[in-house]
Amino acid sequence: MNFIAPGHESSPDPDFAPEQMRAWLSALPQHDAAAAAAALIERMVAFNRADLQPRARLRTLEMLRDHVEGLVPLLERRLATAAPPLSGPMRQTAYLIEKLFKELAAGYARAVLSVPRSWLNIGYRSQLQTPLVRAMDYHARRLSLAQRLYARSPGAVWAEMHRLFQLARGWRIEEERLESPRRSPLDVYRSSLLLAFAQPSKLTRDEYELLQDYVARHADLAEIAPPAPVADPACVFAIDPLRDRPGVAYAKRHDAKFENGSLLLRTGRLVERLELQLRRLREGVAAASLGLPDEAGSLAYQEMLRRLHSHWRGDRAVRSARAKFHPRVDAWIGLRDIWRALRAELPNDRPREQAAADPPTRATEWIVLNESSRGFALRHMSGAAPPVQVGELVAIKPRDRGSIYVCLVRWVQSNNPEHLEVGLQQLAPVAEPAVYRPSDTERAAPEPILFFPQLPAQRKAAAIAAPPDRLRANDPLSLRHRRGQLNLRAARLIEKTPSVELIEVSAAEPA
Repeated sequence: MNFIAPGHESSPDPDFAPEQMRAWLSALPQHDAAAAAAALIERMVAFNRADLQPRARLRTLEMLRDHVEGLVPLLERRLATAAPPLSGPMRQTAYLIEKLFKELAAGYARAVLSVPRSWLNIGYRSQLQTPLVRAMDYHARRLSLAQRLYARSPGAVWAEMHRLFQLARGWRIEEERLESPRRSPLDVYRSSLLLAFAQPSKLTRDEYELLQDYVARHADLAEIAPPAPVADPACVFAIDPLRDRPGVAYAKRHDAKFENGSLLLRTGRLVERLELQLRRLREGVAAASLGLPDEAGSLAYQEMLRRLHSHWRGDRAVRSARAKFHPRVDAWIGLRDIWRALRAELPNDRPREQAAADPPTRATEWIVLNESSRGFALRHMSGAAPPVQVGELVAIKPRDRGSIYVCLVRWVQSNNPEHLEVGLQQLAPVAEPAVYRPSDTERAAPEPILFFPQLPAQRKAAAIAAPPDRLRANDPLSLRHRRGQLNLRAARLIEKTPSVELIEVSAAEPA
């Protein structure tokens, strides 16, 4: 970086001169990424508080950045399978990554914000582009880390993103791209907004990665625009740069006002592209010709696109008010534990020694934050809650009712080890524990599944919840439950998550 050298800033601090910093970095522990990250964070905090000449600051920042980029993949590997609520070691790893990003963002932002205004009029403005994009990019990575871990966004991060983008607009460099990587302030800002408005707390880890890929491919279809009258609230989001939040959909807030230099994010062209892609995928058009990855041919990917369509339109969801009284429920998480809990509720028609050998897992205690006709919002209260992720099966038993409700996790939020909230969609009013064996094999041991009987009054076909990748369309299966044995056929896949498949079934035709 050929940043401004002349000026009247203080003399270089010998502790943070590039030569001394290079020697200090080389002495960091090579085989302990966490210890190296902790030491680096402490050094960066002091560095960001020091008064340095712009050129020296940026040279040192680039060295720090290179070292951080080498450390982060080592730390990220520890979070590869993390699911909320995070354990203490996992949370510490996430803290180290977030803090590294935060201090780099603060360092680059200070390099930009400390430049005297008079220099902006004599040709140095373009040299501010690189540190400005770096600062925004590290704030965006902080947001992405929180989204992947279902946590609240770090404090003040959106306020900083708004502030830096407003600077880029004021200096008319918001669309200028760096050579490597080719990103502009607008690219970083727009992508971060789209990720936030996609409601990542409702996505699985795999879906979030697919979302990032989709945004990288198609974000330029969304438009950041100055405020203007809004005739149709669909596909319009208001952004208040003085608020520490991404913004609000017009369809959800009809009283949104233009103030504090507000901007609009218009997603109409992006939503139209989504509609076209979904229509062409249903017609059998190859995913690659639509600018989509190979996974786009799957039902799960297309279901994700349908949800993105709703979120990026800003559609207003029907929400239930939080109840003033919070009843408590017992909960079991995961197909096998739910199966055992349902078996324990049945009349004891098994030998006593068999029932004792397969007891239900101890339930955890939750409170109901709200309840609707479609499901529940719960907060964990006590008991060792196993990791839970979007797409997991959860069964709850209210203490004032005898029924057990089987649900699917639709969103998760966990801000600290003691905080875990989930949103549940009830799958069916009746669920029965069963076992099944594919009809084309005699050697396979029966596997536990959940059977949801047909409900003609609600126009619901019979279905099963089974482990992933066990059955395909038209596969025959033999199902045994407390009412006897059924010969069925897998009709169609309703939904697939990392934990379970929901499959509609029909009676098998006689041979």
